Parts: sequence; C-alpha cells; structure tokens
Amino acid sequence: MEKIIDLHIHSRFSGGTSKRINIFNIALNSKIKGLDIVGTGDCLHPSWFEELKSELEEFDNGIYYHPKIPEIKFILQTEIELIWKIRGEFKRVHFIILIPNFQVLNEVYQFLSTHGTLKEDGRPKIYLSVENFILEIKKIDSLIEIIPAHIFTPYFGILGAHCNFKSFKEALGEGRKHIYAVESGLSADPTLIRNLSELDDLTIISNSDAHSVNFHRLGREATKIDISNNLNYQKIINSIRFNKIIKTYEFKPSGGKYYYDGHRGERHENGIDYFCSPRRNNIDCPYCGKKLTKGVLFRIYELKDQEAAVNADRFQYIIPLLQLIATVNRSSEYNKKNLEMYRTIMENNQGEYNVWEGSSNFDGIPSKIIDAINKIRDGKYYYIPGHDNFYGSLCFEHVE
Repeated sequence: MEKIIDLHIHSRFSGGTSKRINIFNIALNSKIKGLDIVGTGDCLHPSWFEELKSELEEFDNGIYYHPKIPEIKFILQTEIELIWKIRGEFKRVHFIILIPNFQVLNEVYQFLSTHGTLKEDGRPKIYLSVENFILEIKKIDSLIEIIPAHIFTPYFGILGAHCNFKSFKEALGEGRKHIYAVESGLSADPTLIRNLSELDDLTIISNSDAHSVNFHRLGREATKIDISNNLNYQKIINSIRFNKIIKTYEFKPSGGKYYYDGHRGERHENGIDYFCSPRRNNIDCPYCGKKLTKGVLFRIYELKDQEAAVNADRFQYIIPLLQLIATVNRSSEYNKKNLEMYRTIMENNQGEYNVWEGSSNFDGIPSKIIDAINKIRDGKYYYIPGHDNFYGSLCFEHVE
C-alpha cells in the first residue's frame, strides 16, 4: 500500500505562521493536494494539544483523523529547537519528533517542561544537548522517532555551517544509534546528501516544513512510502527505519532558501543581492565586507568524502503547481483565477502528485500552463539560486 506523507508542518502557534491553520484546514487542503498522512505540527504546545485532543479521533494505534475529512490521517508531530553549549559555543539544532499516542505525548511534555518553556512557541526551545535529549526521550518510549530536520541549513541544521560539527557522530554522540533517518530540507536532495558516507545507512525523507496551509506550502516536499495493510503508527515508523521509501518528492536544491552562499539585498544600503558558488572560498560580501551566509552547497563541499551514488527512481523533482501557475501568469499564488485553475487541475487529476507522475487531464486549462507543466516534468527549468533566506527564482524557456 502506497501512501504520500508530509511529517513536518506547523500550527498557528509557531512563530511566522498563518493564523488560518487549524486541524480542519490542514485536512481539507491535504486532501485536495493529494497527501494521505500528515503531521499535526506543534503537538507539545498546550493550546494546540487541546485542539488535537478535542478534534481528532483515533483510527488505529497512533493514527488519527478529523471526522469531517476521514481520508486524511494524522500523526502526532512537532519540531523542537535544542540549545546547548560545547567548548564555549552555543549550538542550536532543529529536530522533528514523532510520538505514538497522546499518553506518550503527556510523558514527553512532562519531561521537556523541566528543560524549556513549552507555552511560548509551537517550536519549543529545549535546553539539552542532542545526546542527552535523544537518550532521555528514548527511555520514555522506543517508538518515539527523532529525525534531524533540514540537516544542512546554515542556522539550525545539525550539519549546517553555523553548528560547524565535523561529523554526524560528533554532533550526536551516543544518540547516533537511535537515529534512522534525516530530513533533506528544501536546499538539499539525495544527490547532495549521499556525498557523505556516514549518512549512507540513513533513510532520507522529505517534508514541507509548512508554515501555512496554502497549496504552494503544504506538501511542497513529501515522501511516498510502502506499508502493508492495516495502517498504524508503528508501520509508518518501520517504513522510515527500514527504508521502505518508494521515493521522495524534492525541490531542486537551488530553489531553496540556503543553497548558495550570499547576502540578501536588504542587508545593504544599495539593496543589491549578492550570491556566489561556495567554490569561491573565503569570499566576503563585496558590498558590506562581512562574511557571507554559508549555504548548503558549501557544507556539502566541506564535508564530502565520496561521490554520491543515487538511484534516480528514488526521488523526483517537483515544484508547487500553484507556484508554477502564478509564475506563468505573472501574478500571485493568492490570485483568485490562479486558485480556481489549480483546483480544477486537482479535481481532474486527484491531486498534485498525480500531475507530476504523468496524469494529464487538463480540460479547460490554457496551453501555456500545460506547456509549463511538461517543462517541469522534463526537467527543462532552473532557479536563480536561493541564498541567505531568499528562495530561488524559477526560470524556464519562454512559454507562449
């Protein structure tokens, strides 16, 4: 049984998120998008926790659903920020946490509440080292899944430039034995991750890290898994732990916010963006003279110890279809006509992933949109590289 999952999203209680996020809207837009299973986001936040308990019903052993949209299943999920000090330097790293049921969630809450403030933000700050956090959480329940999030992003990725760990083992210590997967993040993909031999035994998953329920955010990256019948939490976890991944749906890394080294224009009086390949070692910003924000590609080059060997069938590049429609029409993703066109394509093709897999029921859709979809399918597009918290700019051959 194949399922498309997105196990990293946020509630409206995290910083920088949409106030429109609620359980019903997550389920509704996930169904339209073509997702099957999504994370709840922010399940440790007390207010969101109460909403989850009151609105979700249990389907089977750790799988939940909203009674008005039972097709979409939920797993209890949060992201946390660990903060600790090593050799006089503070480290800050993000992790995805998957939790098997509400009883275990209560136990996790009680433990973490002694090491951080869980009420302030949906993504709580926890003052523990990675090693201690992993070892203590695993004592609560072995089925709690801990996944390093967007592992190469500069500020909060465990192998990002600001953390500056020399290896995965150095970062995790004895906790390494409990890690089975990593999240690629928008600025990395399997062709980059597999350049590090110490990650060879780990499953790669992809998620949206959505801060809204908008169609160009939710499910913008996702993972297709293979599980046996009788869906439950443990079977999903086993799919991750034993790499029963059919494929991941990926951004091209250059489209992510942290692919190249650079400075966004708002850092400078002249407002000019500056970015460059990390192969230009030790280049400072020509406009302000300060160190550039080092991107994902920089860290790959710095840590690489092998040539990546990747099965091309195990991942697929996509872009959010609504973003593509807006780009072709030179208008916003929130434009009413763009949204109507998107919904028509979704209804005719039973979801966005089917479109990227080859479904082509485009009745009533302008030819320029169809041509653009085919260009994405054929890989005939690129990005002006993302850098320093700016997304890459989508470019492709002119579409009449």
